[in-house]
Amino acid sequence: MSSNKIVWSLKELTAVLRQRQLNKFDCNIGVSGARGNGKSTILFKIFNSFKEFDQHKQQVYAQKEVIDLLARNMFGFCWDDEAINSGYKRNFQQAGQKVLVQIITNYRDNYNIYASALPFFYSLDKDLRELIFMHIHIIERGLAVILLPLTDQIHSQDPWDTANNIKIEQKEYQRMKKNPDNKFRYYKLSTFAGYIYFGDMTEKQREIYDKIKKEKRNRNFEKSGVLNSAAESIPWKVKVYKLLLEGKLTKNGLIQSCLLEGEKYTNIISSLNQMLKDNGELHKTVGDFLIRDDKDVIHSRDKGVINDLVPDISP
Repeated sequence: MSSNKIVWSLKELTAVLRQRQLNKFDCNIGVSGARGNGKSTILFKIFNSFKEFDQHKQQVYAQKEVIDLLARNMFGFCWDDEAINSGYKRNFQQAGQKVLVQIITNYRDNYNIYASALPFFYSLDKDLRELIFMHIHIIERGLAVILLPLTDQIHSQDPWDTANNIKIEQKEYQRMKKNPDNKFRYYKLSTFAGYIYFGDMTEKQREIYDKIKKEKRNRNFEKSGVLNSAAESIPWKVKVYKLLLEGKLTKNGLIQSCLLEGEKYTNIISSLNQMLKDNGELHKTVGDFLIRDDKDVIHSRDKGVINDLVPDISP
C-alpha cells in the first residue's frame, strides 16, 4: 500500500495504545486542531474503547488533576481535554509545568495513556512535546492525520523534524495557492503515519461530556476566583483593542492570544479594523498599530501581553 493510502481504524489505533501499555512503555498522545473540529470527539472515541476508562474521573481540566492521575495510577488513563490550561508554554505556569514534566518523566513506568488536546501542537511546552509518542492532528471534522516522531535520528535533537516539515508545509501551501483544488498532501511530511476517520458522539454521549466539562471547569474557576469576577471582567476583544492602541501588541502576541481564546486570527483582524473605523481611525488598520515583531520584542513583551489577555486558571 502506498504511503498516501494508509488508513487506520479506531480499533487498530486503540490496539496499538493497549499493546504499548502491555509492553511497559509510556503512552502520551497530543491531539491538535481548530476549535470545533473534533479534538474532544476523537479522544472520547479512543478512551471509551477501553472498558476500564472512567470518564467522570479521568476527563480532566486542571494541571493538578493531570498530575494526580498520572502519579497515583498504573495502567490508567488521563484525558487532558484542555491541555492549554496544564501544558501551555506560558510564563505564569512555568513552576507548575516543571512539576508536570517531572511527573510525566518520573512516572513513565506507571504506563498510563495520557492524551492532551490543544489548538496547536507547538503551543505545548517543548519538554512535554518531546515526551509525546503520537501526534494526531484533526484535518476536518471526522478526519485526522496520525504523525509519529522519528526514532532513528542520531544527530538531530528534534524527533518531530520540525524544520524540515515546515519547509514541506510551505511548499504544500504554495501548491494550494496556485490551484485551490489541490489538497494538502500530509503524506509528504516526514513524520506521517496515516489517516484515521472517526464518527461523532451520540446525543447522550455529548450530554454527558458537556456536563462533566461544565462541572469541572466551574469548580476549577471557583478555586482560582475567576468566576467571582467574571461579570466585571473586560471582554477579551476589548482588551486586545486597548493593547493595540497603547502600542503593546505584536503580531506574534496577537496570534498566541487568539489560540488561547479559541478565536480565528483573520476574524479578529477584521473585527479590530472595524473597531478602528468605528472610533474614527478611518485611514488606519491593525498593521499600523502593531509594534515591531522581532525576537527581542517578542521575548520582552509578548509574555506580559498573554498574561493580560488570559487569566491564570491553573489550580
